[in-house]
Amino acid sequence: MVMNMGKIKKLAFGTDHTAVEIRERVKEYLQNMQYEVEDFGFCGNESCDYPDYAIKVAEAVVSKRADKGILICGTGIGMSIAANKVKGAIAAICWNEDTAKLAAEHNCADIICLGSRNATISEVCHRIKIFLETSFEKRHMKRILKIKEIEEMQCKR
Repeated sequence: MVMNMGKIKKLAFGTDHTAVEIRERVKEYLQNMQYEVEDFGFCGNESCDYPDYAIKVAEAVVSKRADKGILICGTGIGMSIAANKVKGAIAAICWNEDTAKLAAEHNCADIICLGSRNATISEVCHRIKIFLETSFEKRHMKRILKIKEIEEMQCKR
């Protein structure tokens, strides 16, 4: 068992119907790493609307009820688009180990979005582990602040 030794303790988790095969295994993996996982649900085998879960997870992260978020849909694209509509959320789609690392390290992402159709359970868990264990490099803060400024300008329109 790997121990969660970082500051991140609580995770917000959500999936749509495409992740029905892997969701419980991902949750178990996270719990074995001693993360507290708040599950914002899914709809079982029935088709559902991924934005419903993306918004709940993003709001939990932005409000600090969770330290980070994990979203899984078919490709990760839809979840990422929806989560990024919540003011203050930085959701990144991560299709490999490098993007998982760089999303945290360079982009200060607080939500990882993954695809159940383009990765094995092992790959999904490994990307999550990398994302959660990678710290933001403050040298990139200038760019993150510019993104926040854009967000503020859009909110004022």
